[in-house]
Amino acid sequence: MRPFQYHAGQREIQEEANSIKAADKLATWVGPVSDYANEADLIVLACADATDVRVAALSGPPPLAAARAAEDGISVALPLALTTLLPADRPWGGIVINPATARRSRVAGHPQVRGAHVEIPCTVAFTNCRKYMTPTSSTGSAAHVGPTAEVPVALDDAWLVDTVRTGETAFLLTVTPDGVADASHRGGPPGFLRYDAERSSLAWTEYLGDGMFVSTGNVRRTSHCALVVLDYDSGDAVRLDGTARYANVRRDRHERVDALLQADEPFPVQGSMELTVTRATRLRAFCLPRVRVARRSRITSADTTAVQHPQ
Repeated sequence: MRPFQYHAGQREIQEEANSIKAADKLATWVGPVSDYANEADLIVLACADATDVRVAALSGPPPLAAARAAEDGISVALPLALTTLLPADRPWGGIVINPATARRSRVAGHPQVRGAHVEIPCTVAFTNCRKYMTPTSSTGSAAHVGPTAEVPVALDDAWLVDTVRTGETAFLLTVTPDGVADASHRGGPPGFLRYDAERSSLAWTEYLGDGMFVSTGNVRRTSHCALVVLDYDSGDAVRLDGTARYANVRRDRHERVDALLQADEPFPVQGSMELTVTRATRLRAFCLPRVRVARRSRITSADTTAVQHPQ
């Protein structure tokens, strides 16, 4: 698989954060993508069509996907039902994730319909660290493809406001300048998402990450994005679309070389994101309801780098 190609928006933020060396090291990092895809109990995929970014989720007991080594990288086979929500003639991008085990990887490629499955020969595949995920697991005994419906809601809708206020797991939908969609995880304690319905504004802190700035770089370049916030109890999700602005706050005094850093605090600030919301949607049955895994604790930047590292 060829090295990850950073575009100008990603490079701009890497320069601001003094993390170019760390990002360059990660450009050839793949990691256990196939293993993580086969163990995922939630897969969130996005696709940019001519007018919008579509999103779909596959949830349930693993394995949801069948990932394997291909001739030039990794290929991920998924249920054909996803093509009812995502057009198969454009690239898909997203995340395979198991929050209970704190394992997640990003994948992207042009889908190919093969009989009863759709297969993604990955042009992008890399494993993320284990930080900031709330440990939850999927309910249900069979795979579920959602959402089953998309319902517009008012920006001050009570369910929307409460779901965002208490939300701990979200997915940021962005698009590269050349039209490839991406879905990345955003997580934190309740209250990390700050929504002001009167101002139509959603803000959150971007915590210290790996220094690649893939999603924030997309926002910097295109400005448009959406945040999907899970409601664990119902499996529904809030989708908030709009125009966003990312501001970098942290710049390491010495050039950052290592992707993983241990900090004195669990949620160190890297930057801030503010989304001016223009549209709100309730995604019905986006995924199966999720339950907390009490025996697991959230991994943060206060943990050692050995704990943060994919394993």
